[in-house]
Amino acid sequence: MPKNKYQIRFLKIAEDDLTEIVSYIAADNPKAANAITIKIEKNLELLYENPLLGRKPRDEEIRKLRYRYVIVQNYIIFFTIENKTVYIHRILHNARDFKSIL
Repeated sequence: MPKNKYQIRFLKIAEDDLTEIVSYIAADNPKAANAITIKIEKNLELLYENPLLGRKPRDEEIRKLRYRYVIVQNYIIFFTIENKTVYIHRILHNARDFKSIL
């Protein structure tokens, strides 16, 4: 019996995050930019299959926003789940101040 798949939807700002990340890395190392793109895509495929694989944040303020996240190298993909859709909200470097951004 086939699994129920989830839809993946990027918010515009998350699309911009991904574009900025890849462009920034590609300026110095196009192979590394391609590698991070592939890793992010693989993680999104996992979310497509089962978004509950994403962790809940420890921070109570962020948790109240119903975010879950997955870590891909130095980047964190923040998302929410509504019905059968995974909404990608942000893709941020782990050194950034999430509370002020989210």
